[in-house]
Amino acid sequence: MNLVHFFRGRTAPEDRFTDLVRPHLRSMYRTAYRWTQDSAEAEDLVQDVLARLFPRLEELAAVEKPGPWLARVLYRRYVDLYRRRVNSPIDDAVRWDSDDDFFRECMPDERDEFQRWELQRALNRALADLEEGWRDVVLLHDVEGYTALEVAEILQLNVGTVKSRLHRARKKLKTALQPGAIERNCAC
Repeated sequence: MNLVHFFRGRTAPEDRFTDLVRPHLRSMYRTAYRWTQDSAEAEDLVQDVLARLFPRLEELAAVEKPGPWLARVLYRRYVDLYRRRVNSPIDDAVRWDSDDDFFRECMPDERDEFQRWELQRALNRALADLEEGWRDVVLLHDVEGYTALEVAEILQLNVGTVKSRLHRARKKLKTALQPGAIERNCAC
């Protein structure tokens, strides 16, 4: 008997889990990074979520759209950890003005390094200045590409609320990222 035929169609739980989650790992990490603004914290958050999901493999396999479902689980875990940190006597504030090259790949090639860095910092500051609910909606919708309906499902909001927050957040970002506003807010 050929062992290849014997094991064909059978997969270990680890392999099934990997197959279900792997297509969404980059999106999960990017989302976690945007919320935490720290690569180590983002990795820890994703790892924590994955470790908690592994025993629930059958539930994960039954989900019709795993992307939004995973984002909702990630968001809930982030909120839990954020609340725990805020209520902790140890002060470990969330940092929003990261100096890494987070938005570098989004920038046009003709800009020089200083302009990219300046715009990156301005965008990070503008995102940090948004109300938390607005920031979450913008990150999930405009950056991660979820539909308004999916964002509403992830954040457990009404679709109208998502659209309203998205409109207000975009308006505030547009004002904050106008060329004159960037120069005024630059602490050079």
